[in-house]
Amino acid sequence: MRAVVCTDLNEVSVQDIDIPEPRAREVRIRIVAAGLCHTDLSVVRGNFDVPKPVVLGHEGCGYVDKVGPGVWEVAPGDPVVCSIIMPCHACPQCDRGAFSICDQWFEIAFSGIMPDGTTRLRRDDSDINSFFSQSSFAEYAVVPVSAVVKVRQDAPLEKLAGLACGISTGLGAAMVRAPVQPGATVAVLGAGGVGVATMIGARAKKALRVIAIDLVPTKLDHALRTGAATDAIVAGANTVEDVLRLTPGGKGVDIFYDAVGAATTIETGIAATRAGGTIVAIGIMENDLEYTVPLRGLINEKIITGTNGGSIVPRRDIPRFVDLMMAGELPFDAITDRYYDISQVAEAFDDLEQHRMTRGAFRFESSPS
Repeated sequence: MRAVVCTDLNEVSVQDIDIPEPRAREVRIRIVAAGLCHTDLSVVRGNFDVPKPVVLGHEGCGYVDKVGPGVWEVAPGDPVVCSIIMPCHACPQCDRGAFSICDQWFEIAFSGIMPDGTTRLRRDDSDINSFFSQSSFAEYAVVPVSAVVKVRQDAPLEKLAGLACGISTGLGAAMVRAPVQPGATVAVLGAGGVGVATMIGARAKKALRVIAIDLVPTKLDHALRTGAATDAIVAGANTVEDVLRLTPGGKGVDIFYDAVGAATTIETGIAATRAGGTIVAIGIMENDLEYTVPLRGLINEKIITGTNGGSIVPRRDIPRFVDLMMAGELPFDAITDRYYDISQVAEAFDDLEQHRMTRGAFRFESSPS
C-alpha cells in the first residue's frame, strides 16, 4: 500500500509498504480521507520528537476493512472516524471519564508503537513506527478499537476527517470544555482549521459576537465570509485594545480561545478577558512553552484552562457533531477546503506551512453520495 513516510528531519516521501494486519482489539480501516494537521508538519520539522521512520497521519476516516479478535463494537463495512483520543479504560483519568487526558494516551501518542508495545507497519523486513497508533496517511490503517467511532452511513466521510483531531478540538473547546453561553462575546486567536471550528462551535451555542484574530488577512476574510466570525482583527501590537473596543463597556470578552499556542498568546488572552471570564489554551507550538500569569488576573477570578482534543468523549460527541452538521446547525464540513493525493505530499505540507488553505486533507477515495 502507499503511505507517507518521514525518514528524517524534513525528509518525507511516498513509499510502498506492507498492508498491516490487526491484532486483538484492533481494527483495520480502508482510508477514505485523512486530514492535514500542523502536528504532522511539526514532526517533519523536528518540533516533536517521534522515532523514525514513521508513517504520518492522525486524522483518518474510512470504512472498516477487517477486525481483530475480540472486536464487537464495529464490523466490516462500517463508516468510522479514527479519533486521536484512545482511552485505555484502566487509568485513573479514564475511571473518572476524562478520556482526552488518559494517562496511557500521553505515553503512546508520540512513541511510535501500539498500546501493546509493538509495531504494525513494515516494509520488507524492517519495522516502521506508527503515529498516534494510527498512521492514516496510508491506504490502510490499523487502529485500536478504543479510538474507532462509528458514524452514520449517509455522512460524507471526506468531510469528517478533521473530526479525528483538529475540528473536534475546536468544536469541543467551545461546546464541551468551556461551553459558550447564549449571548456571550468570545474571541478566537487563530483562524486556521482549529480556530474556525471553535468559532463555528461558538456560533452554534448562540454567541452574540465571535471575534476572529489572526496575522493572515485572507484567513480572517474566510472566517467572516463563511459566517464563522462576526468580527475580525488583524493581530498586532494593539490586539488587546482592538478586542476590548468590541466588548460590552470595553471590559473584555467572556471567553478567549487561544488556538495558536505561541509565545505571549495566553498573555494576550488574559489581558483581553473580563474579570470572571475564561481563557482556554487549545494550540501548542512547542512542548516547552511557558507563560507569565498576572496574579491580579487570578484574584479577579479569571479562569485559565486548556483542552486536549476538545475534551470530547469521542463516541458521544463525534456522532453528535455529525448529526448537527447534517442538520445544517454545525457547518464544519466547509472548513476542509483543499484535497490532495498523497503523491502531492510536498505541495500539501508547503500549502499548510504557507497558510494557503483553512484545512486540507489527503483523499484516497470518495464516500458514496
